[in-house]
Amino acid sequence: MPTKSKRKRASDLRTLEQQYREQADVAERFSEEVSHQLDALIERSGISLSFPVQRRVKSWVSIVEKLERLGLVLSNIGDLQDLIGFRIILQFRRDIDIICRLIADQFVVIDRYDTGDRLREDQFGYSSVHFVIEVPSAWLAVPSFARLAGLKAEIQVRTTAQHIWAAASHTLQYKSEAAVPQPVRRAIHRVSALLETVDLEFERVLTERASYKSEVQAAPLPADEPLNVEVIERVLDDVWPKENKKPGRESYGVLAEELAQFDVTTSAQLRNLLKKHYQAVMREEESYVNRRQSGEPARARRMQRRRVYFMHCGLTRIALLKEFGKRWDDYQKRAIARLIAPER
Repeated sequence: MPTKSKRKRASDLRTLEQQYREQADVAERFSEEVSHQLDALIERSGISLSFPVQRRVKSWVSIVEKLERLGLVLSNIGDLQDLIGFRIILQFRRDIDIICRLIADQFVVIDRYDTGDRLREDQFGYSSVHFVIEVPSAWLAVPSFARLAGLKAEIQVRTTAQHIWAAASHTLQYKSEAAVPQPVRRAIHRVSALLETVDLEFERVLTERASYKSEVQAAPLPADEPLNVEVIERVLDDVWPKENKKPGRESYGVLAEELAQFDVTTSAQLRNLLKKHYQAVMREEESYVNRRQSGEPARARRMQRRRVYFMHCGLTRIALLKEFGKRWDDYQKRAIARLIAPER
């Protein structure tokens, strides 16, 4: 026969489940709205993500499992801080501080902690920054958002390497060093160190890249300077109107491959090509700006405001079409065919 404490626990769980069912729709709305806001913040900041922002509302089964595993007692489902969860997986470690500042500025932060702070220097593991947030009061003034009051959510911020560690340790169930069999510990320590090294080496790459880019931007380019992403950006900045540049959206890497296919391999060759067709390209740009694009209303509005249409790389591709004609056209058709071809 069930004891009194077990009957009370079962009753408490039924009450919590009823609260969960009543809150499910609101929680999903909260998840959607905060996700939209995070997407907008990240896009404006120019931060590079490894994956789109992940979001979820915790299932009732997961909630019960957590309560039993941790021995928790809740009087209200709203007290569960990770009922609604978000995960932001960044490409680079340097962006962690940036996204953390954006979260702190945009939301009401109830709690913040870094899981790495729990580790001693001789312990394996990896860090991840966690926020517990509520939406700001200004949101709640909007009638359709009023029901979001009091709801909390957890936002996890980590790099790709940190995510690899978190996902693998979850699968292996190696949440702490005590859980790891002694014969496996040396290998686990090596993996942890390697993943941390990945983040540190990416930081080194970014630092060295920034230094090289400064040199390329500051000094005159030799005529025979081989083309790379940084040199291409410099030449395009020199030739095309600055209004046409879209930082963070220009496909310099793809353009480098395209230029190489047509033996445009030095800064002088690229500069001469662009100058040769500059007037014709800008006339085509003006034609697009003045033409209403019925199938692209959002872009039409943007181009009318900015009075531009093509980005720097787009203007360069028009110059390539002017120079190489059918050869360029055929090349582009083959490239498109490869993109849409079914996988074998």
